[in-house]
Amino acid sequence: MASRGRQVSLIAALFASSYLVHTNLIDILAPSPPSGQTIGCCLHYSSDAAQWTDSHSPYHVMDPGARIAFKLHLPSDVGVPDRFLSVKPYMCGSEKGPLPPSLAARTVLNFTASIATDLRIVHVGDSLGQQFAQGFDATLLSDGKEGNRRVLAEYFYEGRVYSHNCLSVAAPVRGGGVSAYWRVTDLMSGANRRREAACAREDLQKKQRVGWSTEQSLSLVEQAVTEGMPVGAFDAAVLRIPHGWMSVRDVTRERIVEAINLAHENLGVETVVVTTLPLNNNVLDAADWRGVGEINEAIREIAASWSFDGPQGVKWVLVQEFGQITNQILYENAQHLGLANPHKAPNFSRRGWEQLVVDTLLKRLAWAKRKWPPSVAQVCADTPGPKEGAVDGFDCTRNRISTDGIHWCIETLGPRYAASIACLLGCVYNNGSKEIRKGRIIRSCERECNEQFMSIKSINKEWIESGVALFSRTPS
Repeated sequence: MASRGRQVSLIAALFASSYLVHTNLIDILAPSPPSGQTIGCCLHYSSDAAQWTDSHSPYHVMDPGARIAFKLHLPSDVGVPDRFLSVKPYMCGSEKGPLPPSLAARTVLNFTASIATDLRIVHVGDSLGQQFAQGFDATLLSDGKEGNRRVLAEYFYEGRVYSHNCLSVAAPVRGGGVSAYWRVTDLMSGANRRREAACAREDLQKKQRVGWSTEQSLSLVEQAVTEGMPVGAFDAAVLRIPHGWMSVRDVTRERIVEAINLAHENLGVETVVVTTLPLNNNVLDAADWRGVGEINEAIREIAASWSFDGPQGVKWVLVQEFGQITNQILYENAQHLGLANPHKAPNFSRRGWEQLVVDTLLKRLAWAKRKWPPSVAQVCADTPGPKEGAVDGFDCTRNRISTDGIHWCIETLGPRYAASIACLLGCVYNNGSKEIRKGRIIRSCERECNEQFMSIKSINKEWIESGVALFSRTPS
């Protein structure tokens, strides 16, 4: 096996080569002026062909003013993003109970998405990160292009019902870019770096994790997009904090910052999107829920205060408000099930509203034999009651939000998730001038993306039915 010094040198060479080639191609073209309509400060929609492509050529270069764009669709036209989901118990098919009418509306959670980009994007995280990376890949690859996605390492258990990817690469995707996934069940740190990290089952209850290695990152950056063209440096990473594998007290500001910097060191990224934490069955009481809220505040503070002016390193840290949309969905379902006071609905725009409804969100199935019983609002489509064959004889019809109280239904949440990532990355990459991508201006773009896609706010029906391309762009 190569020494760590040789590995780091090789990664640096790949980064330099990939960055120079790709940057020179982009610099040939000037960003096109925004066409079509502008929503708010930063979100645009257009029927101009310049902002979209169906090409999967590795040599395709997107319009520099729309290096990442997306479309929204009727599910009858473009299916839900389930093509690459590999863990059967996490999947949410038609046998699940329906969503509440307010959530099942066409413009809320009943549309799908597709993305075109020439960016190189990597998801880093645990099995939740895997779910959303697999759904993200489905939005990037057209039907018939499934062979462009390769699983480099995986493991199975329980008769292959559980298939966990450890490393995967989809390339080239629509637009010529790359989408990858790296399973890491701990925030990357110097302490949990290993000479070799196995792709193997880990013990959640004992918090036994295999760590990560530079060899794994090499597998991703060296992977060939086409003959003679490796992936090279990634542009952006989407970082999911593995709460559950990590306790609330172990997720500190320092650990998050270290993981962000290691993402650059090992993958070359200049942008990191950090997702805020949602409710899950590892939140056992109000104290845990306050701890999750504090972690999310730390994520926002890190992003807002991030400053970097050097030639290397992470330049932009963005926040994806995943916790916000899931909390809103759960509260909406709780109201539907009669678990919440309909006359005292919280103000979703108020920071910390979810802490005021902790009793509603933490009402659980009465499963005495299960260590982590799930929230009723998270997994139930009807009011829990006696049910033959259920654990402790008490259960509910499962819904299309979450199957187990920690994993989410990609068929339902995947399209909004993908649209939000495309929107957030557009804030950084859909403009030729790097000078404006900082401070309050980029935060305005970030906020608009989260308010539109990481909430249960209705999407403009025209965006779904007209076939327009959407893209964000930080104003100059």
